[in-house]
Amino acid sequence: MSTSETTEGNNQHQEDKKELFHLDIHAWVDAQQTSHGVRHDDYAQYHAYCTRRLSRLAHKPDDAKSHLVHSSKYAASLSTVDNSNNNNGTNNTAKQKPTKNSKTAGGRHAFCSRSHDTFALMQEVTVEEKIGEDSTTTTTTIVPVPVPHVNILWHLLVSAERSWAHANELQKLKTANNDKSTGRRQPVLKKLKRANKWSKLLVEKAKMNADDETQRECEAYAAWMSANFALEKMDYETAREDYACAMSLCYELSGEKDSEEGIDSQAAVKRLERHDLFVTRADTILRPLFRYCQYELKQAGKPTMEEPRLLGGATTQQTGNSSEDEDSIVFRDQELVLDNKDLRVLLLKLQSVEQEQKEEVEQEEGKLKTKETLFIASLSIIDDAIDVVHSLEQGLSKAASSSGPAVQAKLQQYALWRGYLQFAKTRKVMEHTENLLLSQKTTTSNAMGPVEMGSAEKVHVYDAVLKHAKSLLNLPGSDTGRVGAEEDDEFILQVQANILRLRALKTFYMGWYYYKQMYKYGPALALLEHSSVLCKRAQEEIAACDEDMSLADEYLRQLEELPVMSAVGAVRAAMALQQRQHTRKLQKAGAIGDGISSTWQEPVTTDRPLLLRLYEYDGGTSDAPIAALRPMPLPCKPAFYDLAYGYALDQTNSMDVLEAFIHEHTVTPITEEEKEGSGNGDSGIFGWLTGGSK
Repeated sequence: MSTSETTEGNNQHQEDKKELFHLDIHAWVDAQQTSHGVRHDDYAQYHAYCTRRLSRLAHKPDDAKSHLVHSSKYAASLSTVDNSNNNNGTNNTAKQKPTKNSKTAGGRHAFCSRSHDTFALMQEVTVEEKIGEDSTTTTTTIVPVPVPHVNILWHLLVSAERSWAHANELQKLKTANNDKSTGRRQPVLKKLKRANKWSKLLVEKAKMNADDETQRECEAYAAWMSANFALEKMDYETAREDYACAMSLCYELSGEKDSEEGIDSQAAVKRLERHDLFVTRADTILRPLFRYCQYELKQAGKPTMEEPRLLGGATTQQTGNSSEDEDSIVFRDQELVLDNKDLRVLLLKLQSVEQEQKEEVEQEEGKLKTKETLFIASLSIIDDAIDVVHSLEQGLSKAASSSGPAVQAKLQQYALWRGYLQFAKTRKVMEHTENLLLSQKTTTSNAMGPVEMGSAEKVHVYDAVLKHAKSLLNLPGSDTGRVGAEEDDEFILQVQANILRLRALKTFYMGWYYYKQMYKYGPALALLEHSSVLCKRAQEEIAACDEDMSLADEYLRQLEELPVMSAVGAVRAAMALQQRQHTRKLQKAGAIGDGISSTWQEPVTTDRPLLLRLYEYDGGTSDAPIAALRPMPLPCKPAFYDLAYGYALDQTNSMDVLEAFIHEHTVTPITEEEKEGSGNGDSGIFGWLTGGSK
């Protein structure tokens, strides 16, 4: 085997064994800039930190010193290595430690140049090929320089950050001194150019010994540095293109198009944090600079380009999910994405139980025991779903190390899921209770057998349902702290309308209970009148809600059929009779008016209602002689009673109409003058024709 074949085999073996490094570049940059003054525009502090960081990267760990420390202890000078190579006759150009006899000018702390460049991209390799038995040939090839240690990549990144921080520090000093001279821009441009150089070198080095994700992060970082340099040079077109490239790469790195199926909770949390990091960087750092470049180009009359957006991946993902699995629910005008397997299974079980409940309702002979079993099973499933969502929310809160927009959006999703499930549970309980209450077969048993539920029991039932309805106003995920939230939320308006309906029903039955069982007519009348007001308000609120309010027509019909006005009339009649009875007692005791004469008051002879005294012919007073006489029956036409009934209803002009009617139908006697005048009038056929004859 020739030497060339051996060298190629070794190179192939080294390529197979080379390690791919992974660097979270943007996460590290964001954390360090936030912690070391960049948030407060203290670039000098960040510049000093990057200098210290470079020293630590070069000295720790020990195996990184031979690549990054320029000391005679770890790096050999070019002359020493060249002499040793010439003396030994070898072609190895790799790093070699100096011998004890070799000395470096300036001492051990002096700068010592390397025999190899750590940051070089390519290197020359001399290969000897054996031809025949005695002759050899030497060839020189150029091969890429691998990255033997991860600190080399970190060293390039921190060097770029230090140059960028130094440029911003100089720019801040220039702004503070109000120096508008163009000569002061050269140091800033010099530092930004150096930062751009380090970032591009980082991209090239990452292509050799870094994974794909790290390479894309390096490309996004290099595009940002290149755009900063172009922006300082006022090359707005190049800066705009680089900013757009950096934004597009950040959106790709956010993982918006990645599916969440089949990943554990820890991976999901990391994905959310990564999404927050890159989307926030693209929207808060890169997008304003991109728009500034667009503005400058527009002012110069040059064409602009479309702004990169994140809408493509999110829209595609939502459309795909809706078309395949329909794993989204709309609640309170917000879409709840169903991305958990356990929660999806529980909701499918709930759907099947609800279908069985509908079938039982359609069957008139359905057993009550079966309905109750299905109702309890549905509540149990909803409780299990609430526990699943609560565990997911707690796991995300504990595992998330940051509170970015994506993490907060996910927590808000879980809160809305809990609100939706609690709403479903509360609505089922309310509907089940009201169905039992409004059913015609609702009875309570006692020793005498089944009897209808009384008003007091109905008051307690509606009070319990009212508490459930009020709890819907404080569901998880409700934005009650925002000004005008209740006016904008249709869900809150529907809940408030239902609360008014339940208050009206509860107040009505409470007033009816005071009337029928407590015989307290004053409180009963006040409660019934308040129930009438609540009924009108509830009808207006329910009618004003959208058509998607469930059972709206049934609620309106229930309020219309509620006998509020008849109950008010009954209470007022009972109050009048009670007052009449009290007056009768005072008359008998002779204590009316506290000694004041009461001859002008109408005495009361009986306490019986008028409907029970239709066939009694008393005049209502003790001195009336007509009370002992029975009226004589007289024949009369039915039309007389109709006219009398009409006049009795109309009390304003009844007397005038009666007098006019009597005058019209009464024969007026003829006087002597009329008789004498009638003899001189025309008579005969001529008088009749001319109207003289009557």
